[in-house]
Amino acid sequence: MCASSAKLTATGYAVADWAEGVEAYFERGWTDGLPVVPATEEAVRRFLAAAGREPGDVVITEPVRRRTITAEKVAINAVLAGCLAEYMPVILAALDAMGDPAFTLHGAITSTGGSATLVVVNGPIRQRLGFNSSTNVFGPGWRANATVGRAIRLITLNCLGAQPGVLDKSTQGHPGKYSYCIAESEEENPWEPLHVERGFARTASTVTVFAAEAPHNVLSHYGETADAILVALGDTMASLGSFSPGQSFVVLAPEHVKILARDGWTKSRIKAELYARARRTRADLKRGGKLAGAVEPDDEDRWVHRGNGPDDIHVVVAGGGAGGHSAFIPSWSRYRNSLAVTREVR
Repeated sequence: MCASSAKLTATGYAVADWAEGVEAYFERGWTDGLPVVPATEEAVRRFLAAAGREPGDVVITEPVRRRTITAEKVAINAVLAGCLAEYMPVILAALDAMGDPAFTLHGAITSTGGSATLVVVNGPIRQRLGFNSSTNVFGPGWRANATVGRAIRLITLNCLGAQPGVLDKSTQGHPGKYSYCIAESEEENPWEPLHVERGFARTASTVTVFAAEAPHNVLSHYGETADAILVALGDTMASLGSFSPGQSFVVLAPEHVKILARDGWTKSRIKAELYARARRTRADLKRGGKLAGAVEPDDEDRWVHRGNGPDDIHVVVAGGGAGGHSAFIPSWSRYRNSLAVTREVR
């Protein structure tokens, strides 16, 4: 597709060389603290062409602060992040999902809770663009995962003003705020993959976004039955520190998946069991500062579950083939402020 000849609106800056360009971004506060790839007009136009977008096309509007993000701004930040132009449709779909009111974008990028936008990629585009769904899935080493996640972060910094200490008031934050993007290992999944469960065709490519805490490792090396794995997962999900009525993601490693499938567990049964186990008494929640007020006599027998029901638990398969390590990812807020949102990549 030919690049548009429409005028770009971003201000251009002349620099002597590439290194000076990198330093110019640092000086202006337009990085995440790491070096970026200078965004030339040629590169920005190439990214716009890959997405079939005009520079002024509105991608997302954040209503609280009345910020509008155009395709040109998305392309600039995707270049800065080190993306390939082919990643643009994935980034655009993720931003469209973040613009859904259910995601609560302003709160997710400004709260003291330290939310990061988890991006989960499903469908054929995973393999076509080289997204990692296997070993070290939450870690470094894969350009698509690292740069798409980073592009989302740079857009929140540079286009939505979420600068740390200014608008972003994260008390501590977590490393996912640099980049937080994985793909589901649909080939290792004996059940419906995430996007199919959420109403999309298996042949569709999608992204799901979720305002999330960091992954909580769930180690069950010696759990040789489904029951043992679910005990470990349920106990982690019931921990006081991250307990809330919000949604959550459970990312199951293939080793755990094989045991669960062997023992006849379906995804719906897994979710129901985890919901039943992920609970605390009101007395526990008050003693831990999760609820206000003094402990009343009947609080010891009144149970509170994580989420509103089993469908608030999103189960994804990802990770290396060896190792009994799965992950629990809670929503960032102590309330029910942000829900997972899925969009098709077009």
